[in-house]
Parts: sequence; C-alpha cells; structure tokens
Amino acid sequence: MADLFKPQITREGSASTRLIAAIQALGYNPGGNIVRATVTSEPPNLSISVDTDITEKLSDIPSEGLVCNPDLLAHTMSVKIDGITRTIEFPNRLTKGTKIYAFEPEHGQLLYILTLAE
Repeated sequence: MADLFKPQITREGSASTRLIAAIQALGYNPGGNIVRATVTSEPPNLSISVDTDITEKLSDIPSEGLVCNPDLLAHTMSVKIDGITRTIEFPNRLTKGTKIYAFEPEHGQLLYILTLAE
C-alpha cells in the first residue's frame, strides 16, 4: 500500500528529460509549462525568444520579464582551500544563440530561466 502514492520517475533519456520528468512527478504545477527558448541578447540586456512550432517568430522577452538562475550568469565565489582563500570566476553561460529551458507560469507575467538545454 505504501507504493500507491510513491511518484514514478523515469530514469531514461537525457539529463534535461529526466529533470523535467522529476519536476512533473514531484512538484508539477499544472498552471504553467516548461518551454525551450533561445538567448537573443546577452546580459546585462538579456533577452530571449521562446521556441515554438509556429512559423511566425515571437517577439523577444526583455530582461524585465525574466527571472534567471544566478548560476548561469557571470559571478565570482570565494572559497578556502587548505587554509588559503581563493576566488573562482564563473563565466556568463547565456551567450547569444544558447538554448535554454524556462518555466512559463499561467499568469504569463514572468519567465523563469531554469537551465541550459542540450
């Protein structure tokens, strides 16, 4: 009886396919969609275009309408290794033409950039 409510998560496919399956099984919100998009302009003026099956191109979504995973943007981190403080620099990963996955909630006011696509 314990397995009746245990979510079934697929272990097949690419990393992004497994991530989407886990989100859907464990915390899927039916009020939105996970979409694939393309970066059309790099930060600080980040903009993206949602990929669709429709032949017409959707207009770019400017940075004011985006909430981005901070790990995808250029940043630095200070760490202590063997008692010595080091600074690690992470590059901007949202370059023009990069494919990403984003969450589009049903209210449609913001788009949440989650991760890079393959």
